[in-house]
Amino acid sequence: MRKMYVGVLASFLVAVVTASAQMGGPGSNPAQSAMEKISKLFEKQSFSARVVMTMPKAEKTGPMEFTMMMSKGKTRMEMDMAKMVGAAGKDAQMPAGMSKMVMITRVDKKVMYHVMPGLKAYAEIAFPDKATEKADSVKVERKVEGQEKVEGYDCEKVRNTVTVPDGKPQVVMTWEANELKGLPVKVEVETPEGKMTMLYKDIKTDKLADSLFDPPAGYTKYGSMQDMMMKGMMNMVEQPE
Repeated sequence: MRKMYVGVLASFLVAVVTASAQMGGPGSNPAQSAMEKISKLFEKQSFSARVVMTMPKAEKTGPMEFTMMMSKGKTRMEMDMAKMVGAAGKDAQMPAGMSKMVMITRVDKKVMYHVMPGLKAYAEIAFPDKATEKADSVKVERKVEGQEKVEGYDCEKVRNTVTVPDGKPQVVMTWEANELKGLPVKVEVETPEGKMTMLYKDIKTDKLADSLFDPPAGYTKYGSMQDMMMKGMMNMVEQPE
């Protein structure tokens, strides 16, 4: 049963991809390939949580927060981009309609949706042909290293070694709550810049609506993030002073 909850590791890998601004498309890097593989193990459970992510060398910006949902191998992240820009101390203004962003990953359809609710638009990005091959070659080895209490939960501390083709093994530590049937409440990974940590708070294991993992009806579809973001920039220019 616990192996199913390794799927939450997938959400962490998605966050790594996002936070590192590696937006070249699904399957374009080892973390994304691992996500595609691991999320398949999380096909029978649902959860939602508020995620607090601490990045390496982030003393000035502080932690980032976003909402994470996962159900039947599908992943949804909701981010307040304006808040993230503000936390980083940047003066740049977010383009009109682009302060909120939703990322939906559908391994079953081999697509990723970037949704901008403020623009009533989304970009559909297909997985590259080699993405599935990379995902199928990912290996995950688990080793329980003891028991620790995290966020009020009694947890198993687990070392997950993720190995991808043509890449070095990546160690990801998870603290898996016994009360939540193994759902991780903390995830930690070493990066070249330092340690990255995620805490899952306000965890709910209720069933999630399938509609959360599809673009909303009536939204305009774009073929790329660039085209959709250009629309946001044009909206900002056209706004009256």
